[in-house]
Amino acid sequence: MEILYMKKIYWESIEIDDSKFFFTVTNKGLNFVSSPGRFLSEIFDFYPENRYQYQFMYDESVTGVYLDELTDYFNKKRTSFDLPLDFGNLGTPLQRKVWAEIQQIPYGETITYKQLAENVGKPKAIRAVASAVAQNPLLIVVPCHRVIKTSGDIGEYRGGKDIKKFLLQFEKEAAPKRTLIKKLPLPKISQLGRPGL
Repeated sequence: MEILYMKKIYWESIEIDDSKFFFTVTNKGLNFVSSPGRFLSEIFDFYPENRYQYQFMYDESVTGVYLDELTDYFNKKRTSFDLPLDFGNLGTPLQRKVWAEIQQIPYGETITYKQLAENVGKPKAIRAVASAVAQNPLLIVVPCHRVIKTSGDIGEYRGGKDIKKFLLQFEKEAAPKRTLIKKLPLPKISQLGRPGL
């Protein structure tokens, strides 16, 4: 009988301007940030082979530093992240290259999909590069919201166009107009037993 190794995944959530994001952390780093309003189970859209190998845990001593950096970002106290990231085995070489390049886009600035394709040495592979952007598992931290169309249209976004527009405007503001973060009640572990989560 094969013994299945369970990988511990630590989860936390943060609510920004009435939009709730889940994020998950492994022992190596941040490995997922959900779309706003989606369940934690969205993680399996990116790591489908791990559906029965993850043991979800809630432990603020593990996730606290990640929550602090996300909180600082939305409180205008930081413009970049120093968090370790863990993509596991996720992504093709091109996707990995695109995700690394996205992290070089300065806060408050944008580049086009065409520029991004040129930056990763694939100027004629704009469609493949755009697909790689869409497959980014770490919203906000790997700031794919900073990639827009050549026409100036903001383009698609896993979190939805409204959130992309919000993030782009937020990064251009000198200071937030109001407090964006709400303190969430402690989650119940039983939530993970719900089929939809």
